[in-house]
Amino acid sequence: MRHPLVLAAISGLVLALAFPPMPGGLLSLVGYVPLLYVWACHAHDWSRPKLFAITYVTFFLFHGISNWWVASWQEQTDPFLMASGIVLAFGHPVFLALPWFVLASIRTHLGMRAMLWLAPFAVSGFEWIHGQSELSYPWLTSGYMLIDTPLAQAADLVGVYGLSFALLSVNAAIAALVIHGVSTRRRTAAMVAAILGVWFAYGLIRANAVGVAHTDGSATIRVGLVQPNENPWDKWSDPRQQVQRHRQLVDSARMASRRAVDVYVWSETAIPYPMQRPEYAIDWQSFRRWVDTSNVSVLTGYSDLMAYPPGMAPASARTSRVDPSVRYDAFNSAIIISPYAADVPIHRKTNLTPFGERLPFADQFTFAMEWIKWGVGISAWGVGRERRPLPLRLAGRDSAYVGVIICIESIYPETSRDQVRNGADVLCVITNDAWYNGTPGPRQHYDIARMRAIELRRDIVRVGNSGVSGIITADGQSRYEINPMTSTVGIASVNVRHDRTIYAAVGDIIPPLGALLSILLWLATRFPALLRNMRIRTYEQSTDTTP
Repeated sequence: MRHPLVLAAISGLVLALAFPPMPGGLLSLVGYVPLLYVWACHAHDWSRPKLFAITYVTFFLFHGISNWWVASWQEQTDPFLMASGIVLAFGHPVFLALPWFVLASIRTHLGMRAMLWLAPFAVSGFEWIHGQSELSYPWLTSGYMLIDTPLAQAADLVGVYGLSFALLSVNAAIAALVIHGVSTRRRTAAMVAAILGVWFAYGLIRANAVGVAHTDGSATIRVGLVQPNENPWDKWSDPRQQVQRHRQLVDSARMASRRAVDVYVWSETAIPYPMQRPEYAIDWQSFRRWVDTSNVSVLTGYSDLMAYPPGMAPASARTSRVDPSVRYDAFNSAIIISPYAADVPIHRKTNLTPFGERLPFADQFTFAMEWIKWGVGISAWGVGRERRPLPLRLAGRDSAYVGVIICIESIYPETSRDQVRNGADVLCVITNDAWYNGTPGPRQHYDIARMRAIELRRDIVRVGNSGVSGIITADGQSRYEINPMTSTVGIASVNVRHDRTIYAAVGDIIPPLGALLSILLWLATRFPALLRNMRIRTYEQSTDTTP
């Protein structure tokens, strides 16, 4: 059982069992211990190939069990989507292993204790880095493992990356106890017990306080969640039919409901063509007339198209086939259409799925954009530049501000935090997870949105084409859900909140500093001679008295 490969496999399996929607969240407090034990006891005298094999086993199992569904595996799956999922399965573990190579170098040059102390900084720091570029995929961030435990409530202080730091700190302390024995490290054991006690107490108290605050119903928005359960592979073939289907669902819900609904929410790209363009004027006029006469507001996913002024188009912009002098982009967007309102506020998606929706760094690699087009033609979206909430008009009341999060944007804490900083009272996630029906993917995505609710203490309206659609309260609880893969409209209420959490105000601090510290220490271990020469030269310059 102490064989390094066995211990590495145990870590990978335990981490997978701890990741949602699996029920073993508290296992994350010991999930990294076997791998830390291996690193502490063996990493200083191993070859690089052996180090790679050990870490790869851990994270191949972790990713493979938690994220196997990304390739879709449905009968109609686009070959590009399946290929992307397979490449991710083999490539993503390499990135997850990077901080552990830093820790191996620290172990060799600075010792076991330094490695254990640095582990929380290195892992949480690299997880933070993983979410900072167009090639990022921070889906498997360790902090999500705590979502079904009281410990997740501390996210309103430190965010999900801060939870990763705290989780790794507990793992590192337990690893030290395993290595040295509890009898010789009673102070460490007492410290771990105290930290966990305070952490659990804060979580229980905070969850109760937030829950009580949401029972008064002082300011609420009544929402209709429209879940059409459309086939995602066919929805692009007849856009008008899909819009008509959504309208019929809303009309049926209006006839059945005895109370007025403030807004009906449609899923991602529910209007999959630029209906506001002049060439679709008849469609747009018909839709506006329906909104006005029905007296309903609609928040919907929308395929927007924007032509750039001459000389202002980015390098990745498309060229019009009709007029080559016109450059334009299509955007995965969301709009709110209100009765008799001339303006139509819009949010354009700012975080796009790497390769699935856009080639990473497309402005620099424009020649490669034609290589990755989906069969359904949605792989070259433009990138939105602003994260501002959309105003929602409420009858007889002040407008509320809805921070719209489109699909994968929900896994980036910065996106939701920017929406709240810019005034969002409520968050709304619209998505199309039907590509992954019958897998844990939609539920996992829903659980990640629950972390955003805790971090920012905002209620979340979540609507998916086939689910999971529901209401998430500010304590991260799923208060209301629609059965997945059903065609229906659910009616529920969400609370309006204006307060800001510490995390919303401050953001991420420890993980970026941890990443910087880890990289600097790694450089110090890789170039010791250079650093010694720098210290010698500095000393000589400071003692040189030549005029």
